[in-house]
Amino acid sequence: MSYSWPGPVPPGARRGTVKLIRCARCGGALFHTKAKGQPRQEDHEQGCPAFIRAIRTMRYVDELKRCASASAGSWSRTRRWRSYVRAGAKQLSLAACEGDPDAALSALGDSYEAECRIPAKRRKARERTEMAEMMMRVCRQLVVGQQPEPIAPPQLAR
Repeated sequence: MSYSWPGPVPPGARRGTVKLIRCARCGGALFHTKAKGQPRQEDHEQGCPAFIRAIRTMRYVDELKRCASASAGSWSRTRRWRSYVRAGAKQLSLAACEGDPDAALSALGDSYEAECRIPAKRRKARERTEMAEMMMRVCRQLVVGQQPEPIAPPQLAR
């Protein structure tokens, strides 16, 4: 559920609206969540399932960021993998800050599934498909409420 109202206008600026997004479960306004870019307890009632799901998602986002920064190497596959994992972490954190994290994670999983269905003829495309499958499984497990398995950087052939 979202509401909007005319926001304050600084001198010389155009009139606009401030969009307020509410939690789908408890109905709390997600002002602090949107301002900080991560789920905040102040926006939810005690024990809100959407907040719990969002916190689990953010814990996994932290794990993804830590894994992407820890993998060293200058190989192109490793660089692509780290870049993809960082982008996935950013998308997961945006989904966690939505009013309904379950629906946002489900939609994100569907977009990764669509990316998996693109035929992969080149090596880079096959690697991207593997990474999209990994992120699709992560999204599905987060929606169900399971803790996703830890990811590992790609093995480099020597």
